[in-house]
Parts: sequence; structure tokens; C-alpha cells
Amino acid sequence: MKTGKYFRHVNFLITLAFSFIFLGQGLWLSSTLYARSADKPKQKQSLAKTKKKSARPVAPRPESLPWPQNLLTLVRDGAVLLVDTHAPQGRPRELYAYNAEKLYVPASILKIVTSEAALEFLGPDFRFKTDFLLTKTNDLWIVGYGDPYLVSEELVVIVRELQKRGLKEVRHLYIDDSYFEANLILDGNTQTRALYDAYNGAFSVNFNTVSFQKTKKGQVIRAAAHLPVTPLALKLAAQNKEGGTYQLNISESPEEAEFNAGETFKAHLEEAGIRMYGVIFTGHPAPEQRKIFYRHESSKTLEDLVRELIKYSNNFITNQIFLSLGAELYGPPATLVKSQQAMNFFFQRHGLKPITMGDGSGLSRQTTLTARQMAGILKVSEPDRYLLTPGDKGLILFKTGTMSDIKTMAGYLERPDNPGRPISFVILLNGPNYVGVRNRVLDILKNRFLSSPPSASGR
Repeated sequence: MKTGKYFRHVNFLITLAFSFIFLGQGLWLSSTLYARSADKPKQKQSLAKTKKKSARPVAPRPESLPWPQNLLTLVRDGAVLLVDTHAPQGRPRELYAYNAEKLYVPASILKIVTSEAALEFLGPDFRFKTDFLLTKTNDLWIVGYGDPYLVSEELVVIVRELQKRGLKEVRHLYIDDSYFEANLILDGNTQTRALYDAYNGAFSVNFNTVSFQKTKKGQVIRAAAHLPVTPLALKLAAQNKEGGTYQLNISESPEEAEFNAGETFKAHLEEAGIRMYGVIFTGHPAPEQRKIFYRHESSKTLEDLVRELIKYSNNFITNQIFLSLGAELYGPPATLVKSQQAMNFFFQRHGLKPITMGDGSGLSRQTTLTARQMAGILKVSEPDRYLLTPGDKGLILFKTGTMSDIKTMAGYLERPDNPGRPISFVILLNGPNYVGVRNRVLDILKNRFLSSPPSASGR
């Protein structure tokens, strides 16, 4: 009996020991499994996110969409118009039109309009003039007629010609700027130091800007050998503490710009050895009975100037031409109203609805036009299209317009298979989020209409 009880106690103890062992293993296994399972939901969640992210459909680029959805996705509220003025009879001339009658701010593509009107009315060989009168008391009068290219290099030539005619000294310098309306400021001029904001005037020098270089030691020297340092340059240099080369717009007033033009001319006189011992007077009309001592004609023809203003999108040159055109057609002084009248006459002459122009360069946001009006101008200016900027190995001739929230482009697609018969195009984008879009639109148009122009009009 005692032996049986002994073995039962032993079996019980062995069973209990094994139970503790298995319990410990179970707890270890459970904790291990728990620790592993604690990571698994994260892994599954991460994998789920990855799968979800990779499975998310990627929006196709607009360019990959079918025509014309690819175009409309980019253009949105803008306008696009393509016109084939050389289309055979019976085939549509408008290859594609979208929002063609909606008004938009054109920005600098307006320079095409102003330039073409000037070329038509004044002629490509037209040259701006500037008259110089000399009195018996050695007073020199400068009579300006709006020459936009009276740069310092040109003034050197003028002074040399005055010397050849016997000019040795000058008492007072009088500037007659009455060819332009006094204190004329076009819409779009925000009166900043930015170069695009220059005032216009009948006698303007170096695009009504001032250039100088300021050394680290504070010394003010010439920005270039041909650019004298005027009193205004010294004044502006004192306002700029940092060293460097500066080119600033004269933003104080049109009178200040005119006076600086006189100071610049005086500096060129003295550098040539012609002494000036008097003062500069601005805003003084020359005597009606006068004998011209020297008439300077610009070294640039109007066609040369148009090529320059298109290449550099120069607002000053464009607006000088714009204002001078009004004075040439309707008599001085040049005013905004006369220039608008000249442009209206130009539009009407070609059967186009006139537009209201706040200026000639496109700075004014008051100026609006439709894609169809712009296409009408491109039809007129087609013979002069080579004055525009070439691109894509000559397959494109274009002008862009850029201001905040305004991106435009207009020009011609030159067909390799049909030279001399281009397709004109207009892209007008007004609003936010259009950065880089016009070039993408142009690429779509090139691929669509230069490769194999469709025979049916798209609407």
C-alpha cells in the first residue's frame, strides 16, 4: 500500500513538473508569437498602402490624350485659333477654333499689331529724325521727334557731325520735346525702376535709363566706355549701398528723364572738346522761324527697329513708335488718343473690328482683343513674318506675351511641304496656373498641323 502511494505521489510530481515545463514553453511561444504578430499588422498595413499607392491610377499627360481633348485639357478657359489663309477653294480656312470670340489681354503679342501698322503707314525704310538749331549766341536747340534709338553711340555720331559743321562751344542747351504731349504717361507704366517701365518722350536718350558701376569702395564709374556718368546716375548710386553694375529706369518723372537726356548730351559734347558754359532748359519749343544747323537721321530704319523690339520685346521702342505714328498721321503733339485713332484706322482698313489700346507695347491690361482679331492682323503681317523670332529650325515664327497670369503667343507654322504658305496661330491664356502651358500647346499644334494638316475643321 505504501509502495502504491509512493508511486502515485511520484507520478503526480512528474506530471506537475511536465505541466510547468509545457506551460513555460507555451508562455514563451505565446509571447514570441505575439511579438511577431505585433509586427505583422504593420507589415500588412505597409504592404496594403504600397499596393494601394501603386494601384492608384496615374492621370495621363494631356499630350497623350486624343485630339482635341489633349489641347482643351491644357487650354481650359483660354483661346486657340489656327487659320490657313492659303487653303484651296472649298476647304476650310479655320483649321481649329476655340473661344475665338472671347476677349483676352494680349500682353506683348500686341507689338505685332503696333509694328505692322507702323510699317504700313510709315514704310519699312522710315527713319526717325532729330533737328539741331544753333543761334548767333551759340545757344543749341535740340528738337526731338520721338527717335527711340538715341543711344550714346548715336550721340557720339551726332556730336562729331556738329563739330564738322563748326560747332566749338555752346552757351545754353534748349530741349524742345513739344512733338509729344507734355507729361505723357501711358497706361501700364507703373513708375518703377524696372527697365520695362521707362517713360516716353520726344527727346529720349538710352531708352530713358541710367547706367553706372559702383565699386566696393563706393566709387561711381562708367558701366561701359560710351556711357557717361550723369548727375542723376550719381544720385541713384548714392541710394544704392551695394557695389555692382546698375541699369535703372528713370522713374521720377518724364521731365527728369528729359533733363537726364540733356545731361547725357552735354557730357558727350564736353568729351568731344566742345565746351558748354550755360545751363540746360527743358520744355522749350524752338522758334517757328528757324534754320536747321544739322538734321540727324537714325542709323536704324523702322524695319530694323521692329526687328529689335520683337527680339528683345522692348516696350520703350514700341511705345515711341506707337506715339509717333499718331503724330505723323494726325499732326503733333503725339497723344494717346491720336495713336488710338491711327490704330483704329489700321484695323478698319483691313476689315477688322478696332480695339481699345492703352499703350502700344502690351503693358496695359485695358487692352483686350479676340483670337480672331489677332488672326486678322497675322494675315496682314504675313509678308513681314520673318521679323518675328524663329524657332524649331525655322518651322515656327512667333512672338510671346508674358505678364503675371497672362501667357500668350502668336505667329506662324511654316510648312516644309508647302513653303511660303504658312498657317497662322494664336494662343491666348489669361489666368493662374498657365506657366509653361503655351509651349506645350504649341507642341500639340505642331504635331497636329505640321505633320499632316487635317482637311476638316475642328471646333
